[in-house]
Amino acid sequence: MILMEIRPLPEEQFRGYPIHAVYETTEVYHVHLLERGFFLKLEKLKKPVMKSWKDTLFGDWLEAPVALGAFQEERLLGVVEGSPERWHNLFRISNLFVEPSERRRGIGKALLDAMVDLAKRETACRGVILETQTCNAPAIALYESLGFRLCRIDLTEYSNHDVENQEVRIDLMLPM
Repeated sequence: MILMEIRPLPEEQFRGYPIHAVYETTEVYHVHLLERGFFLKLEKLKKPVMKSWKDTLFGDWLEAPVALGAFQEERLLGVVEGSPERWHNLFRISNLFVEPSERRRGIGKALLDAMVDLAKRETACRGVILETQTCNAPAIALYESLGFRLCRIDLTEYSNHDVENQEVRIDLMLPM
């Protein structure tokens, strides 16, 4: 772990802050469909696959977003964003991003821990939930190490071919 400080990111300064996440995966949780269900099996890929996504902080779809940044002096190493979702009494982590050169140094864990602590302190939510994809095995490993467990799967969230594309949406939850 590196010496860093977790600080709130003011919405007026960071609204629209761009996130362009890129990650490499060597494994995927393959969805095996059954007649009346499915199961997930972690499988090695023949070769590493690069994935990416883009987003911005403080999106209009969030109810009451908050964001935290991991700083080394004034250098922003990573961000986490979350928001309560009152309709089902959960706190959603909507973004987690760590600069590629800073990964595997404890920054993602520190950001998630800080956001979970904030959710516990400032909301009466029944849990913290987040979304990822079955192809993001590195993120799933991190989330599970922090106590998050699979709670939802959507076989067609992004397209009608998510299973074939090995990019199925899963939600993981940490009960409070």
